[in-house]
Amino acid sequence: MYKTNRYKFIMKKYAGKKIVVAMSGGVDSSVAALLLKEAGAQIVGVSLQVWDYSKNGGCQSKATCCSPKDFQDARAVACKLNIPYYVFDFEDYFKTQVIDKFVDQYQSGLTPNPCVECNNYVKFKHLYLKAKALGYPLVATGHYAKVVRDGSVYRLFRGKDKEKDQSYFLYGLTQEQLAACVFPLSNLTKKEVREIAAKNNLATADKEESQDICFISGKVSSFVEKIGKKKDARGLIISIEGKVLGTHTGIHNFTVGQRRGLNIGGHHKPLYVVDIIPESKIVVAGRKEDLDEESFKVEKCNWISQDIRKTAVNETPFEAIAQVRYRHSGVKVTVYPKENGEKAVVYFKDTYAVASPGQSAVFYDLENKEVLGGGIIARKEKYKNLVNKAVNF
Repeated sequence: MYKTNRYKFIMKKYAGKKIVVAMSGGVDSSVAALLLKEAGAQIVGVSLQVWDYSKNGGCQSKATCCSPKDFQDARAVACKLNIPYYVFDFEDYFKTQVIDKFVDQYQSGLTPNPCVECNNYVKFKHLYLKAKALGYPLVATGHYAKVVRDGSVYRLFRGKDKEKDQSYFLYGLTQEQLAACVFPLSNLTKKEVREIAAKNNLATADKEESQDICFISGKVSSFVEKIGKKKDARGLIISIEGKVLGTHTGIHNFTVGQRRGLNIGGHHKPLYVVDIIPESKIVVAGRKEDLDEESFKVEKCNWISQDIRKTAVNETPFEAIAQVRYRHSGVKVTVYPKENGEKAVVYFKDTYAVASPGQSAVFYDLENKEVLGGGIIARKEKYKNLVNKAVNF
């Protein structure tokens, strides 16, 4: 159980601060608002309308964000806390910055992470600028992560709850954005958050949490097909030797490391997707051991740690723990920064991990606690020469 008096002391620094609280209608953001209200902050609750299922063929009953029930729950919590509550329409901006990129990347054979884009460009950019224009310089969310001010710089750490830690999604934030972030749940576990919600009779105390991509109520592939409207996505599935194994209905159905869905029989060992060649609509399949590679590349890097930023700009190698997807525990690597730190080549030290192009690789210190920075996993070049071996489809 959380220590009530101790946590109130920690939150006391927000007394009198003007803060916009992003309220999704879930228990985490509800408790974030409650704790700030109890601390004496001047808060305004805000929900973001980012996607209309009724206009895009989704199912409202299966929606994991922007459903009427979510807004009702957020409003109920705001009413109980006696704070102002508004809904901001970010739908057009969200479509440009998140949806369109998501669909384009899937159709290009990548596996994007829309939560990273949403945090970078919607919650902590567009919402921050909106809040700032209204005279509220701080933005609070229900993220399980921690920001620590260290002199004139801000550092990002994992939250207390290792199972719910969301620092992975925040590696793209700037120093200005980190300075404006408030994460009231940083020192709490999910269990403690639900205890606080129940104790204060919040409407969201027992609400189930979202597990899927928030704007998709069905299959990812169906969503991409409907929104992308791309015709004739058929292509070949080939082996790592260039032998044609079968056909597929679209590269957006696959991600590197995937086993299910290849629909290829007659092999002694299971086959996995080891690469996708978008220009030729080719999916390369191989055995599990073919996924093991000594290195991968990252691009569009952002370095939160100012010490590591200097190291990266100077293109000096450093060791770190690399987390290559959200639920990945991380493995030890050596990072070789390139092009003034904008890109890097990453070598595994002891254990391999599947690095899927389009996903984010986030680098932590060797204690696996502080976010140093991260980037987007780049496409492979290893199997491009197989295109000429395969029969045109």
